[in-house]
Amino acid sequence: MALPEFPRHRFTPESPLSTAYDDDLAVVTRRDEAGTAISSVSAAWLQADMIENLHLVPGMTVFEAGSGGYNAELMAAVTAPTGRVITVDLDPYVVHRTRRLCAEAGSGRVTAVLGDGSLGAPDHVPAEGFDGMMITHNAWDVAPAWREQLGEGRYLVLPLAVHGYTRAIALQRHGVVLHARNWTYCGFVRDRGATAQTTPADSLVGGAIRVRWEDGLPGNCDGVGEALRGPRHEVATGIVIPGEYPFETLPLYSATVLNGFCRLTVPERSELVTQRGPPRS
Repeated sequence: MALPEFPRHRFTPESPLSTAYDDDLAVVTRRDEAGTAISSVSAAWLQADMIENLHLVPGMTVFEAGSGGYNAELMAAVTAPTGRVITVDLDPYVVHRTRRLCAEAGSGRVTAVLGDGSLGAPDHVPAEGFDGMMITHNAWDVAPAWREQLGEGRYLVLPLAVHGYTRAIALQRHGVVLHARNWTYCGFVRDRGATAQTTPADSLVGGAIRVRWEDGLPGNCDGVGEALRGPRHEVATGIVIPGEYPFETLPLYSATVLNGFCRLTVPERSELVTQRGPPRS
């Protein structure tokens, strides 16, 4: 087991012990000027799940996009005693922090590199390609470098954002094709590299509602704001979802089949909430 080998709190000095060892919590380690999380240590259960889907064995060389230290050390433990991990991040602070924490409590087999993770690690690719690649930030597409630098038959595990709904998908390379083998629910910080995608957003009803176009192509909101100011109507869809089926699959299905799909968000202090009560599902 890799998790007990490295004390998690040594890699999350910004947080109390109770947070560091809560298996269900991600620990934010850096925020931008607006307070948005831009680097974190993922929940332990998610780290374990994603590492398991890489199918690592001792001696392998692994690439990681998005540094923090702890996840890289877990992969280094799985590939011990001769494996190594190349972890890349574009934030000098994060890279420096990772190097310091790994030097203090790590294996000595993690190399932290300053660079854009969407380009992979061209100076560190083994002759047959990386034996595994993990992306630890939301990605809206698979960067060409990840497929090109991945070894034949090996796995790329990444949080793929599909119109705003993220799933950690394990992709296995066969030639130029990546085959999806497994997936799990997840959430990660947004990509900030060269391949990052912005999300257009509009305000409706005087800012009471925000509409986000997660696929990057803004749509037409004419008439939506006026409709939202009108009387409330509830209309049954006629669709019944059995109890054994997760409801979370319905939004993902809608996002992938409906043209012009968007997401509406209502702030807690929105006038729509105060006047009409909290929104219903």
